[in-house]
Amino acid sequence: MNIIIVENELYLAQSIQNNLSEKLKATCEIYGSYNEVMDKDADVFIGNTNLQGNLDNFIKEKKDKIIILLVPYVTYSNVTHPINLGADDYLQKPFTIEELIRKIKHLRE
Repeated sequence: MNIIIVENELYLAQSIQNNLSEKLKATCEIYGSYNEVMDKDADVFIGNTNLQGNLDNFIKEKKDKIIILLVPYVTYSNVTHPINLGADDYLQKPFTIEELIRKIKHLRE
């Protein structure tokens, strides 16, 4: 399974990468903006909603893939709007890696 993490908090991104690599045997790549991943392919995209780049265009482009949003707080623009565009689910920060893994496994079924 290939996973792309779009997150500007490097420590968090590396922690997610290490855990998913170990626990799901996934190949993970980290990027800092949505513009960087528009031409990338993966099975799962995990992304912070507070990043540079156009989140709406990203979701429209990748909506056939699994998209899990990482949000600092739940609002219309952070959660409802992106899910209406095609994102699959969200996790509010802080979250546990077990919760993220459970969502990935559920969405892959």
